[in-house]
Amino acid sequence: MKSIGMAIMKRAVIFVVAALAPLIAHAGCSDNLQNWSARLHPDHTLDATHAVCKVWPANAALTIGALPLMQKGSADGPNVVDIEVVVADTATGAIIAHRFQRSAIRYAEDHYFEGIDLDTARYQLTSTQRAFGVRLKSSGGPPADMSGIATLSLYLIDGQHLRTVLDRLIVSDWTGDRDGPCTSISETSRTLALGPPDTQGYAVLRVSEKYVERVNRLEVDKCSGHTSPAQRRNITLDYRDGTYRIPDAMRNAD
Repeated sequence: MKSIGMAIMKRAVIFVVAALAPLIAHAGCSDNLQNWSARLHPDHTLDATHAVCKVWPANAALTIGALPLMQKGSADGPNVVDIEVVVADTATGAIIAHRFQRSAIRYAEDHYFEGIDLDTARYQLTSTQRAFGVRLKSSGGPPADMSGIATLSLYLIDGQHLRTVLDRLIVSDWTGDRDGPCTSISETSRTLALGPPDTQGYAVLRVSEKYVERVNRLEVDKCSGHTSPAQRRNITLDYRDGTYRIPDAMRNAD
């Protein structure tokens, strides 16, 4: 009985250590954000509040990071932010591959930068290449004319560099109109799914788009809402010349 009890205790300890491993790794990756910024862009100021990193579930030996960098002396003002996307060794923090994108985030004067999400869904673009995503969000505006936008970019590791294969597809675009205490919102949202491989071996990207209007009006001292039937359509993005082609209306261009 004593040996069984010891074995159970040992298994419990192993389980706890395994459960805590991602948290420990995440703490370590957060410590590296400033180091990565200082090494790659010593003349830039890191927006530490919005910098993010996480261990890649598809390969725990790798950690993904996204560093928002304030532009120095930008003629566009504070509402233009550069992004450095990093893939590093989880154990050491050493940078394996990275990509810098100038003016990756642009938002209106009365808006604010809402944040970055690292998207590690199963973007298996070829039989041997798996991408990860970076989502950028901003929103704001006066009550009578609010709006927000979120974009998705996909990256592949290509030697010591990252290759952008999907550049800022708009995955959420909404506007709000406040009438007294009631707010009406119109929103277009898009989701991605992988289709069969094309002639180059890359999976076709299938975009499902949905547009919805939610109208709220004041009726007898309370807001009464009505949601219009969703308008849907499907779009296919083909891989050509090293990237997925996005229609202009669906891309947050420079």
